[in-house]
Amino acid sequence: MESQREARVYRDGGIPVAEDRSRDRIQSIERGIEVLRAFGGHDAALSPSEIVARVGLPRPVVRRILLTFAHLGYARSQNGMWSLTPRILELSSGYFSTASLPEVAYPFMGEVVERTGETCSVGVLDGVDIIHVARVEDRRPLPDAVRVGMRLPAHATALGKVLLANVPDATVDDFFRVAPLEGHTPQTIVDEAGLRLRLAQVRERGFDVSVEELHPGMLAAAVPILVDSEAVGALAASSTTVRESEQSMIDDVVPVLQDAAVRVARTYRSANPQLFRTPRA
Repeated sequence: MESQREARVYRDGGIPVAEDRSRDRIQSIERGIEVLRAFGGHDAALSPSEIVARVGLPRPVVRRILLTFAHLGYARSQNGMWSLTPRILELSSGYFSTASLPEVAYPFMGEVVERTGETCSVGVLDGVDIIHVARVEDRRPLPDAVRVGMRLPAHATALGKVLLANVPDATVDDFFRVAPLEGHTPQTIVDEAGLRLRLAQVRERGFDVSVEELHPGMLAAAVPILVDSEAVGALAASSTTVRESEQSMIDDVVPVLQDAAVRVARTYRSANPQLFRTPRA
């Protein structure tokens, strides 16, 4: 579990590289963040024992961190169970600004849902996972529904493979050095050679379709959001094998995603000129 690992330095793309031994790090902040991340799953409330098991810290340390968050208004305890409060959302307000990738993407995601009838998501690469930063649901909720902020394994998702196919080779090498490549279904690619081959195919085609690689009965298509040849994120549409097939996703859904991704990229670049200035000679 990532929360039980020592903090790492991350290369562009979010892949951990050499360990950081700097004394400039503040351990108490690192531990506090790990406790916050313990609430990142489907569970709305956790017992102290569950939090301790997830973060791998001593129980007294976890208790002090929780009490501190409660004092600050970010957590609360009820009937022996801890949960986060709505105030925690203010910590992400800077990311979800009017010029952020999620805010820029939402109007175009709504168009994808209208044109395809499928749920649309935006994801970014973080370590060996992807994080969903935006999501627009179709009127027919999907099983195993994903929430904004949820992490999923990059190797078993269309979003993840599209993002890995558009990072530098050194970042991909870092990924394979640390990624567990766990099998979630019989369709999950769990060997490095097989996944490298798939990434080469994704890079050549410009999209990926994942069929039952993470959950049985589920499939998704994804395309990169490219700004100046850099993937700032990826756009995906997900469905079930009852409604769609791999070929129908390629024929009907991928073109819609590609059109939307181009417009998201153009708008994101225009909204954030400071991020894409051309270096002076």
